[in-house]
Amino acid sequence: MEYLNQQSVAGSPVIHQERLTAKPKRPRLNKEGKKLHGPISKRSGGPKTPDGKSKSAQNSTKHGGYVISSRGSEEFCKFEQRVHGYLEPDGVIEVHLASRIASTLWQSNLIQRYVHEGLDAAEFDDVSLKQLALITNFPFEDRYRYLLKVNENDGERLQRLAKFWSTSCDWLIEPGEADEVTAAGDGRIKEIYAEGVQVLGQNFVQEVMHEKFFDALDRVMFEARMGRNSLGIKLDKLDDLTDLVNYWIYRNSSRISSARKMIREQRALKILCDPGIERAQSSAERAFNRLLDTYWLMKNTEITTGRDLHPTTPKQTTSHMTLVPKHLLL
Repeated sequence: MEYLNQQSVAGSPVIHQERLTAKPKRPRLNKEGKKLHGPISKRSGGPKTPDGKSKSAQNSTKHGGYVISSRGSEEFCKFEQRVHGYLEPDGVIEVHLASRIASTLWQSNLIQRYVHEGLDAAEFDDVSLKQLALITNFPFEDRYRYLLKVNENDGERLQRLAKFWSTSCDWLIEPGEADEVTAAGDGRIKEIYAEGVQVLGQNFVQEVMHEKFFDALDRVMFEARMGRNSLGIKLDKLDDLTDLVNYWIYRNSSRISSARKMIREQRALKILCDPGIERAQSSAERAFNRLLDTYWLMKNTEITTGRDLHPTTPKQTTSHMTLVPKHLLL
């Protein structure tokens, strides 16, 4: 009975009317939602300065393929004059068509210029350090990425490395004060120290001729980066791993060069395979061919009416109608 009473109360017309008139609860908004739902006067209206407004006006401009040519451009005016000089338009309609042809040619030139400039930038501009570090598996912190951009040859890096290695034994901890891991790492430094001074002191080093030495040095530098020898402990205290980074770049110079080349090729392919550029170029070429055909048709035809531009279209006259006698229609 109680359950039935609760149902009858809940289903009464008064309760139903209260539910209909009750205001629904609105979800809570975050900061961005409050800005969007706030007063219009307090919302962001875009850039306020003239410089910002001029930049935002070019948001939709990428390669110029869909942009109307600027009539105030001196370069475009000279180009349009050359087109008019070649076509020699006569009359208002021919002049208009010649201007349209010049405009479509100009848009096509803008697209080609954008592609060529993009390919030049992809070939000669420096690559992104973040992308280069990602491809080469750069094992150091982000603050050392700038060293990938330093324009030094292997000889200069070798000289810096030789200077760093000549003082490496000065940083070793006394055998009795170091733990087992550090003592073992320091022992490997002492084993190759003399050979390292001799090899790294040369003006030019063929790594293939000293493969065993560089394998041992790679292990020493890795242990220094991981803090497993006195050299790494000292550099960690100084908070400066520049010498270790230089050695890593020296040993991976060929891989870094290959990565740079690959990134540049990817950027070039991205430009060449851009569907937006292809569509814009096709649109400009179709418009140019259509306008040029119309222009030469008008130039080589005596125009009296608009139908003369389409000679294949028959004129709608009574001669096209079949006449039937009245007595046959009854």
